[in-house]
Amino acid sequence: MVLANLVFVVGLAAGAKYAADRFSTSGMQWAVFLGVAASGILLLAAIPLRMFLLAQRAEAAKQSEGLREQNLKQEFDGRLVRAFDMADSEQSALAITTRALAQCGDDLQGQVLFADSSDAHLQTVAVASPKGSHGCCEVATPRGCPAIRNGHSLHFDQADQLDACPYLFERSTPAMAAVCVPVSIVGRATGVVHATRIDRPFSDAERDRIESVARQAGQRVGMLRATAQTQLQASTDPLTGLLNRRSMENEVRQLVKQDVPYTTAILDLDHFKMLNDTYGHETGDRALRVFSRTLRNTVRATDIVSRHGGEEFVVVFPHASADAAVAVIERVRMELVAALSDGRTPMFTMSAGVADSAEAADSAAVLAIADERLLAAKRAGRDRVVAVDALAS
Repeated sequence: MVLANLVFVVGLAAGAKYAADRFSTSGMQWAVFLGVAASGILLLAAIPLRMFLLAQRAEAAKQSEGLREQNLKQEFDGRLVRAFDMADSEQSALAITTRALAQCGDDLQGQVLFADSSDAHLQTVAVASPKGSHGCCEVATPRGCPAIRNGHSLHFDQADQLDACPYLFERSTPAMAAVCVPVSIVGRATGVVHATRIDRPFSDAERDRIESVARQAGQRVGMLRATAQTQLQASTDPLTGLLNRRSMENEVRQLVKQDVPYTTAILDLDHFKMLNDTYGHETGDRALRVFSRTLRNTVRATDIVSRHGGEEFVVVFPHASADAAVAVIERVRMELVAALSDGRTPMFTMSAGVADSAEAADSAAVLAIADERLLAAKRAGRDRVVAVDALAS
């Protein structure tokens, strides 16, 4: 623009100079005419140059603004990645999601919904509402959410627009805007991030931030779930879902380290080999699962239940005496009869041996005492519990 103004000034000066040089009484009109004409020609030449330079300035300002927005996005995404890297549980990842959504735009409400374990229902697992609540989306199933069903982000500038989500239209004022972003966990859209705001739509930059939050949250939750599943598989018996022998031993070591008294019981299915040979291994596996479920449902949540190997199970009762453990195992025997009464699994019984931690110096010795009493129960006719050298039937 400075160059255009300079050309304009030079044009005027050149015209004036031309007129002055040729000024005379007889030729004054021609001199003025030629000077003005020269100035006009130079002025006309300066106009497109001025327009070009103005356009260049506008483009440079646009590029500068775009670069600024890109830098802000990269900074936000970087902080988001570092924050999620520090999340060591799904709960902490959801807390970060809530904080991040609050920074995606002014006056927005954020809501995170995940499918439950059956994949049949959506549950609200996090809400970000810095400045009051607009109400939450009431979509009940993954298939009911258009964003999850279609697998891509949806945004609505107003709730009453023709193609707005029905759940948005039914629950809100026409001035409400919304952004719905599916959350993919382990490659499958099973959740949604839902953001709403009243009175103005979301900008492109705000939508980008919300999408970044949904993407990073899904990746972190998926990784945490996969890690938890791997750890669970390493610590549990695949057939019954109970702790395996190594995990049980680790749990008992913690009890010993904390000087917690406990009672150990070894339980064994009677004549299990005969059941397997008669009805087949599939029926034998079903019998193991029925017994495991009965055992887990009967003992306390704090008791340590494990499959020790084959048809043998070990239960450790923290802060429980041998008598208390015997009472629980007797309930297991009765509950087993009820569980088998539907006829889907052949009837079978169980025997058990019980030992108190006060009877030996270490956990291996306690387990050995319980094993000896299990053998005594077998010799005495099975379908009974032996504890502290007393026979209970």
